[in-house]
Amino acid sequence: MDRRPAHVNRTGLILLGVFLAAAGTGGLARGWGAFGDARSSAPVLEEARRFANDHGWFWPAVAAAAVVVALLGMAWLFMQIRSGRLRSLALEPDVEVGMARVEAKAIAGALEAEIGEYPGVRKVRARLIGSSKRPELRLDIAYEQDADPVDLRRRIRDEAIHRLCTALERGTLPTVLRLRPLPGMRSATII
Repeated sequence: MDRRPAHVNRTGLILLGVFLAAAGTGGLARGWGAFGDARSSAPVLEEARRFANDHGWFWPAVAAAAVVVALLGMAWLFMQIRSGRLRSLALEPDVEVGMARVEAKAIAGALEAEIGEYPGVRKVRARLIGSSKRPELRLDIAYEQDADPVDLRRRIRDEAIHRLCTALERGTLPTVLRLRPLPGMRSATII
């Protein structure tokens, strides 16, 4: 899975949390008189109003900062919407030879159908993520109690994924395989 959006989210939320905690702590300290009794009873924004009146560049700078914050917020929102899912895969990316594209959904559906026929497999979910040049495969498989997870993993790797790589004319396809036993068995995650 592409961890970049999650990393950006965590970093941004940590920075926002630190900023808000510092602002709140500063306001609380001011209210308790840490900066003098005169400041604790004075309106908080009185000094900001005085500063803005004395410096003509203040309001244009605030407007520019608001635009930057709005653009960062929109970029963050679009990053949340983007799933990282691959829509189609180029099979022959050479312009001279031509370009053939196949839908990633069709590839995932064929792989799900093949693995779904293996003994003991109850449910299969396949997704292609990344880019057309560097696709990655995610497989989530639920299996029954009588299925051997080691044998199932070997068969998926040696048969299904090998056949997929051959069909796509790729040497390898980075894959994350999650095997989930149905209720009554302990969980097994194989990456």
